[in-house]
Amino acid sequence: MNLEKVKVYSVSKYQKVDKNKLYYGFIYNFSSVHTQEAYKRDLSKFLQFIQSAFPRQDEIKSEHAHIVAYKDYLIKDGQSVRTINRTLSCLFSFFEYLIDQDLIEKNPVHRVKRFRVEKNVQTQDLADQQVEDLLHVIPQTPAGLLHRAILTLYFTTGMRHREVSHLKFSNLSEESGVNVIKYKAKGGKEMMMPLNEKAFQALSDYLCWCSEADYPMSGDHYLFRATKDLKGIHYNRPLDPKSINYMIKKYAKLIGVKSNITIHSARATVIGKLLDQGHAIERVADFVGHKDISMTKAYNKRRLALKDSLSFSL
Repeated sequence: MNLEKVKVYSVSKYQKVDKNKLYYGFIYNFSSVHTQEAYKRDLSKFLQFIQSAFPRQDEIKSEHAHIVAYKDYLIKDGQSVRTINRTLSCLFSFFEYLIDQDLIEKNPVHRVKRFRVEKNVQTQDLADQQVEDLLHVIPQTPAGLLHRAILTLYFTTGMRHREVSHLKFSNLSEESGVNVIKYKAKGGKEMMMPLNEKAFQALSDYLCWCSEADYPMSGDHYLFRATKDLKGIHYNRPLDPKSINYMIKKYAKLIGVKSNITIHSARATVIGKLLDQGHAIERVADFVGHKDISMTKAYNKRRLALKDSLSFSL
């Protein structure tokens, strides 16, 4: 169902609600573009289900039984427990929004049981020497300079996929003589990431090539773009997520890493390395932008070996 084409619905004979404004107000109240897109998808699927299973039921007046029926549908459809929990979270927020708008009195998602999910990060990380070998194998070509700059940032900052891929030149700055990247993390949190020597050098080499190639570098231009389409019609587009994942898989394969490596492996590697070095988990959580420290603990698998058991201290 297209949320942009929802018609005006009469909640009662005394009140009318423009659903276009209703959904717009809910979705775009979130600052994260990723959250906006995810909630659009989740709400659209829910509306399609209600229209199909309960043709005479208006979604705004959904009851507890309708939500349970939708949850059961998602289970039978083979959706993962994480997807189902996320969907229920979206619907809970939506109906809370309707309560705030004085359109309903109770949240029908309340008391709908969610699945318990252990926070265990399965992403494969890399050893320190593997990271060094991976960055070293990248060639000194225009595309190679781009690839090294991107991957070095991932492996030295622990930033999320989109946080790096959607950087713009305006995000580059300097504070107290330190080169930094200013960006918004997940949830809209303002972050400032200092660049270490390795990251600064890789980025400088790439920016030097950009300047020599007359690459558009104004503040509103994306920092990382395809090197083959410098000034074409699509030149100011961030790199596609698939391209970046292909990039790290390509170089991982060249150094003999056969496990399933993705760009998120860089984040897992950074967190694991910092914890290995003995940094307080609170500092690491703050560094990578985790609101919940339990999420940082889930990455701590590099240290959870049998030989490190507290039993050997007794």
